[in-house]
Amino acid sequence: MKKIILLFVLALCYTTSHAQFGKMLKNKAKATVEKKLDKKETSNSSSKSENASGMVSSSSTSNQNASKTEYTDEEFKAELAKKYPNDQAKQDLYYQKYLEKKQQEAEANKPKPANTVSDDFLYMSYPFAMTKGMSAVGVDRVKIRRQMTDMGDNVDLLPAQDPEYAWLRFLTTPELVAMSPEGYIGYELVSGMFTTKVGADRSQTLELGTGMPILVRGMLIADDVFVIYAASHQGGHAFNVPSYMIQEDITILNVIGKGEQQFHLDWLEKAKPIVKEFEATLKANYDAAAKSTMDAIKMPKAGSMNSNASLVSFAKENVSKTIAKDGAKLLKLNIESNDWSIVKNKYTGRILYRWIKGAFTEKNKNNDCYLQGFLIKQQYNGSGYGSSQFGGVIHGQMPYGQKMNCE
Repeated sequence: MKKIILLFVLALCYTTSHAQFGKMLKNKAKATVEKKLDKKETSNSSSKSENASGMVSSSSTSNQNASKTEYTDEEFKAELAKKYPNDQAKQDLYYQKYLEKKQQEAEANKPKPANTVSDDFLYMSYPFAMTKGMSAVGVDRVKIRRQMTDMGDNVDLLPAQDPEYAWLRFLTTPELVAMSPEGYIGYELVSGMFTTKVGADRSQTLELGTGMPILVRGMLIADDVFVIYAASHQGGHAFNVPSYMIQEDITILNVIGKGEQQFHLDWLEKAKPIVKEFEATLKANYDAAAKSTMDAIKMPKAGSMNSNASLVSFAKENVSKTIAKDGAKLLKLNIESNDWSIVKNKYTGRILYRWIKGAFTEKNKNNDCYLQGFLIKQQYNGSGYGSSQFGGVIHGQMPYGQKMNCE
């Protein structure tokens, strides 16, 4: 019996010790694997990687340069030169990518203007008549809502009768912002219509809106002060710059602001020189752009046929008579062709006529100068060509019909 108990105890001890030994081996193996994984991870994290800008980073260097989170442009160039000493093209490429990324980050970090609506209704110096549906109502109080849309920076006027209705919408553009007087922003009416009294005694009634020959603009003086003015205009957004108003026609239609009468009287006086300064800047930019464009329009060179005195004389006589009907005068003329161009019947091949073309400059009754073209034809009579016929002024064909400098 004692032997049996002894054998049982020995077996139990062996089993327990074997289990413990197995557990020790298992833990040791696990530790070894974890150590390998840690080593691999450390190796990976310290391995060098090239980012989108072509720069190299590693854990060993990043710890040393932890305080160096940003480079100046010159430092970045120097780092690229170290990385790619023999590859200027790659240095240029990665430096360009760096600049683009820097610009994108700057744009992303710009504060976005929040949509704002004035808390209280603001008074208008003069009431506007607003037509909505079949009825017309007088508006003398509005809220100003300024918001960014896909078109740009808008100012909406919300009438007291319907504070959710964007009755008049004004839009500014980068060009208008750049040309506005310091501290103010110029806008242009892009949506809406109204009727108002104008003139020194406010006796005239004028209907205004988009698509009218009279331009309506606004000027944001402060968050809660908006000036609306109008005048006849020149330019029509030609030469890629905004049109401008004729100074003598500018009328301050309204000042939107606080309710005090004196406030409105003051701004009705102060607004006009500010508006005129803005329109004068627009005119100066328009004139500069127009001159630059017109300077590029030149009289085409004369061809060999220009030595034919009788043809030149014939052309001058007929062009002068033609443009005089519109009050224009001939300035210069030459024949561009080097030889006659022959026109044949496309089916029979029979000669029909021949022609030459020329160019001339004219000054119209508004003292504007234009480059124009003309044709001279001679009909074929079976054995030869007849006398010259004036083929008229060429229309709708470049470079003719363009405005140019008169010098």
